[in-house]
Amino acid sequence: MKTRSNYWQLLPYIRTQWETIAKGFVGILGYVLATLTLINVAGKLAVPFGDGNVLAIAQLAGISAVIFLIRGFFQSMQDLYMARAALRVAFYLRQRVYSHLQKLNLSYFETAKAGDLSYRLTEDVDRVGEVINKLFHDFLPCALQLIAIPIYMIYLNWQLTLATVIVAPIMGILIGWFGERLRKFSLKSQNRISDLSAILTEVFSGIRLIQAFAAEKYEIERFTYEAERSFKAKYSTERLKAIQIPIVGFLEAVSALSLLMVGTWQISQRNLTVGEFFSYLTAAALLIDPIGHTTNNYNEFKQGEASVDRVFELLTIQQIGRASCRER
Repeated sequence: MKTRSNYWQLLPYIRTQWETIAKGFVGILGYVLATLTLINVAGKLAVPFGDGNVLAIAQLAGISAVIFLIRGFFQSMQDLYMARAALRVAFYLRQRVYSHLQKLNLSYFETAKAGDLSYRLTEDVDRVGEVINKLFHDFLPCALQLIAIPIYMIYLNWQLTLATVIVAPIMGILIGWFGERLRKFSLKSQNRISDLSAILTEVFSGIRLIQAFAAEKYEIERFTYEAERSFKAKYSTERLKAIQIPIVGFLEAVSALSLLMVGTWQISQRNLTVGEFFSYLTAAALLIDPIGHTTNNYNEFKQGEASVDRVFELLTIQQIGRASCRER
């Protein structure tokens, strides 16, 4: 049973991009601070909105528009630098794996599947880069928002915050459970696709022999069998994700209904003003997107872990291969 994720082996590659990542992190901080400022401005809209003060609403709307522009600038900044860092990590990883494969003895390539090696160096490494990119430019901003916004919500009213996050532990357990199973299904799916790629490489490189021995029917049956296995593995992954979405959505709805009931009670007890509740609702609404993104990112993270395992497996095989040569 695997006790530690191979994602930790990516740290040396990530460290080489620390300057670029630091610049992107500045963009993340600016984005989160702008989001918190928007929540504060939204709370100030309640009173003029109730009084019908068009001038005050227009002024606050103008301020909100400027904040949105600033927020968009910081978002572009984080996306630009984080994407560059992620692509560089994938580049160095692919370069290292390819260099190590070049040092393998010929006996390894006699048994290895060329299609599988090509798939790992192209599709699997690309998937690793995509996951790192998601981690940098999507997961980190969402994680900071999921920390900063609840702190602001606690500052406004801790009872409301308790009602909002009461289902959070259940959601966390479910997301973790689904994520681990997605990793297993994704690994199986990628292995099936890799087998298909190996068959295609083998068939197209030896098509003269296949036609010479009239083996087309056999190859079609073999390809159909592997394609069917690939379909079942991929469908298992999609079926699990389809089950997860409505369950998490139901828990989010329960949390929203609890918020409305407790908020009404707090206003009736004069523990909360209408403006503060307006600001609180804005904060809660802005939490929905980070929660959804974090859930999707975690699923992709677990699916991408299968690609990381397959890429670093090549380095392990390479070391074993070289050791066996020395023994000879």
